[in-house]
Amino acid sequence: MYPAPEAPVILTPPTQAERCGEDANRRAPYDSFLCHSPPPDTWIAVETSPSEYRLVVRLPGFRRDGITIATRRRRILHVVADSWEPEGGHFERRVLFGYDADLAQVRAEFDGQLLRIIVPRRVPAVSWYNHQ
Repeated sequence: MYPAPEAPVILTPPTQAERCGEDANRRAPYDSFLCHSPPPDTWIAVETSPSEYRLVVRLPGFRRDGITIATRRRRILHVVADSWEPEGGHFERRVLFGYDADLAQVRAEFDGQLLRIIVPRRVPAVSWYNHQ
């Protein structure tokens, strides 16, 4: 019998000081775009069902062509959004999944405000062999 899969964990994003250096508040206008914080009303939530994980990411002011979803090490989903508008910014989150997440089958849709990501769950193999 397999142990229960781990619940998804939203990993802490790097702080502005980590992204931009210690003097992040005194940066020049030409400094890295990554120093721009995301708009304050962005967020991410994870919902779990028996067949899939659903991530809902609120990204107001971002466009579809500025959003990237990637997988890393078969267990991490990396969501990045960039907006070059004056009130835009950089949004980045990593979500760590347990062994049951099938990151090769991720689906996503974006309606201009909400990014909905579906990560199917693998059904663990069942052994009919009775251990006694």
